[in-house]
Amino acid sequence: MRHTFYNKALAATLILTAGLAAGPFKADAQWRTDIPADFSLTGTYSGDTGTRTLSAAYTANSEQDNNGLAEQPAETWTLHDCMRYAVANSPKMRVQQATNDDRRIDRREAAFGFLPTISAGTSGSLSFGRGIDPETNVYTNTTTFSNSYSLSAEMDIFNGFSAVNSLRIAKTALLLGIEEEQVTKDDICLEVIQAYYNVLYNQGMADLAREQLEETRRTLEQARIQCELGLKSSADVLQIESDLASKDFNLTKMENTLEQAVLTLKSVMYYPLDDDLEISVIEPSVLFSQFSYEGNADSIASAARSFLPEFKAEEYKVRNAELELKTARWSLVPYIYAQGGYSTGYVYDRSYAVNDPFWNQMNDKQGQYVGIGISIPIFNGLYKYNNIARKRNALATAEANRDIKFQEVEVEIRKAVQDMRGAAKEFVSADKKVSALSLSHQANTRKYEEGLMTVIELQTSSNDLLEAKAQRLNCGLQYLLKERVVMYYKGITYLDQE
Repeated sequence: MRHTFYNKALAATLILTAGLAAGPFKADAQWRTDIPADFSLTGTYSGDTGTRTLSAAYTANSEQDNNGLAEQPAETWTLHDCMRYAVANSPKMRVQQATNDDRRIDRREAAFGFLPTISAGTSGSLSFGRGIDPETNVYTNTTTFSNSYSLSAEMDIFNGFSAVNSLRIAKTALLLGIEEEQVTKDDICLEVIQAYYNVLYNQGMADLAREQLEETRRTLEQARIQCELGLKSSADVLQIESDLASKDFNLTKMENTLEQAVLTLKSVMYYPLDDDLEISVIEPSVLFSQFSYEGNADSIASAARSFLPEFKAEEYKVRNAELELKTARWSLVPYIYAQGGYSTGYVYDRSYAVNDPFWNQMNDKQGQYVGIGISIPIFNGLYKYNNIARKRNALATAEANRDIKFQEVEVEIRKAVQDMRGAAKEFVSADKKVSALSLSHQANTRKYEEGLMTVIELQTSSNDLLEAKAQRLNCGLQYLLKERVVMYYKGITYLDQE
């Protein structure tokens, strides 16, 4: 069974928490009034290395926010570009479209089932040797050529509404295919969104690791100068050098993870793996201030029954099962049909002195027939009764699967709304934590420079700040992902979302 959308979003959340790779990002954000600064993500791209950089920072200057999004390179891929490319190039879409084409053929076949069956035929035979002369009734040696022509037609008068139900089944199957195609498209888009945000997260983590590495390098330079002046011990310098090597290793690890995430994004997009993929994200305001996209879980779940492709697909499956059961039941009634035909022929016998001309024989031997037939089922090994039982079970199964799907999706909708609210609140908390730890780390840095704090304590302060920034980045991306899922459940497809 296909994984549901919310479970996929939850899986992406777990991946984001573990940390996989990123691309350039900038999001103008409007926070709650009790948050003192604006949060922005900006990115650059290096064509030589194939990596992108993303940094998370607070800025007191609002001019950049007022001017809109940062200028991006001319040939960058937005999230919507990636989704459209994936949908256009996905083999899954081609398979589903081919299936829908077959269903269109089935519908055309069912429509022609109302028309009569017409057939024409001709035959020719040559016989030689001993035979009975029809005129003298005596055996004689002869050679005879005979030629016949026929035209016949048959039309159902009553067949238990089989043709009507077949057309209804074909139409419903086509509608089901259209919904399944939309589900496939949405699945592909969600996979791209997950991979895209994973790239963003891991690029952000790589930038934070690079930022921490540069800070440690500056601290090492200061410690060496202070060691020469006798203000710091050589043990402090060695400790910072060890920490610098550790942070350099961490940066290398993050960059490798980033490359893997970019490869994953190319894979879900069906993008050439050897080609460069320069991505950029243009997101609207995160809008944490009023939880603008919060919605009401009950109303969303209730309304989703009328438009969500998963719901509509299950309804079409039930409808098809009902029609197939009706068709099986009507197969027990007599079958009435009408038929008619025309035939003529030509015979040439070498034993005759004179044979009638071709067209004279064709005219003289003409024959027509019309008739009405009835076929009454009496006993066929209980096949039709067993078929009715199977169709009845198929209908019960379809109804049960529909109820299961309705229950699952309604639960997922409520979880999606709750998780979106939780991610927003977590971001606000993480944002406050970063603000507090930033001020604390600045004070700790001054204390260390004045000799009031050990290098171990400074490293702990730096690591705490890095962890808080990573949590803030993770919570922000989780909110964006979960917000998209909720908007999808509200009836806005992923490709139609801004």
